[in-house]
Amino acid sequence: MKIQKSILFICLVILGQIGCASVMVTNWAPEESNFKSKPVRVFLGYATDEETFKSTGEIIVRDANDLIIKKAYDFLSLNATALKAPISIQSGSHFLEYKGVSYRGSVLLKPVDGKVYIINLVPIEEYLLSVVPSEVSASWPKEALKAQAVCARTYVVREMLNRKKQEFDVDTSTNTQVYKGKNKEHRNTTEAVFETEGLILIHKGQPIQSFFHSNAGGYTEDPINVWGSPVEYLKPVPSEYDKDGDQYSWEEKWKPDYVNTNLQYLGVGEIQDIIVSSRFPSSRVNEMEIIGSSGSKKIKATEFRKKIGATKLRSTRFGIRKEESGDYFVKGLGSGHGVGMSQWGSFAMAKSQFNHKEILQHYFKGIEFARIVAR
Repeated sequence: MKIQKSILFICLVILGQIGCASVMVTNWAPEESNFKSKPVRVFLGYATDEETFKSTGEIIVRDANDLIIKKAYDFLSLNATALKAPISIQSGSHFLEYKGVSYRGSVLLKPVDGKVYIINLVPIEEYLLSVVPSEVSASWPKEALKAQAVCARTYVVREMLNRKKQEFDVDTSTNTQVYKGKNKEHRNTTEAVFETEGLILIHKGQPIQSFFHSNAGGYTEDPINVWGSPVEYLKPVPSEYDKDGDQYSWEEKWKPDYVNTNLQYLGVGEIQDIIVSSRFPSSRVNEMEIIGSSGSKKIKATEFRKKIGATKLRSTRFGIRKEESGDYFVKGLGSGHGVGMSQWGSFAMAKSQFNHKEILQHYFKGIEFARIVAR
């Protein structure tokens, strides 16, 4: 009897440990019954009067009614600006090359209000095969890659839900998520996508705004300080692992001419000095005072960063002083807007044996993990 009780106790202890370490994954069924099969609409650009598409083998052009209207082999050139109705271009090899980049899925050319949109239609999971290695290095630890895959999947699903009435869901830049087509795919990141297939983050039953950035500089930011709106699950959190990653600390020098050119819109004359007026609790700058030869003006640091340029001012967690030479010396921490998951923080956490779910739970509070299923 004592032996049986001992065995039962050990089993309960083990189960308790497993239960504490595991994370429950629920199902999330979108309202649209065909959502899982819907492609992501990636905006590649506006068409010109001569567009060229390449492939290995047959290229098929279909009209809005899915009827084949043209076939070509290896190479297709057309005056896209002359289109009066949408056409889709598909390849028998499953890949289309456009401007030197190979894309999965098909390409839609859609005339709207005098412009022709070029849109890559690609399944969600295939889209992620490019996004993850376009956003972070494929050499990163597996758990960091999986965290990025879940973030990127959640982000695009939310965009697809919110932009139904718009012409596209995402573009290829940091305005949404970086996407460089099949050329960028890598075995490591492909495995991370497959191993998290369909997994997203939800809050109160809906996909979250799964923002991410390069490096938080030691502390993430409240979205109310960046975009003016609070988000319950995006509270600022310490991100001490950032210091082990790139972009944690940086310095810049700006020439007076560069500053004057980029801030001339303020109308304060020649810039005499730039002063930090106030900071948020995260140490990021709230307001700047720009002092010129004909007046001064206060602007938000987020606006200041846009005007100066994100490559010159990598984050709003910085200090600035004017040198005797007239140059401006800038020293800062972190890179990006600071909201949500720090990519370099996730890298260092993964190296310290945190798994992807622990990483995501650190940066997004009160969220649940869910698998996309058909309704």
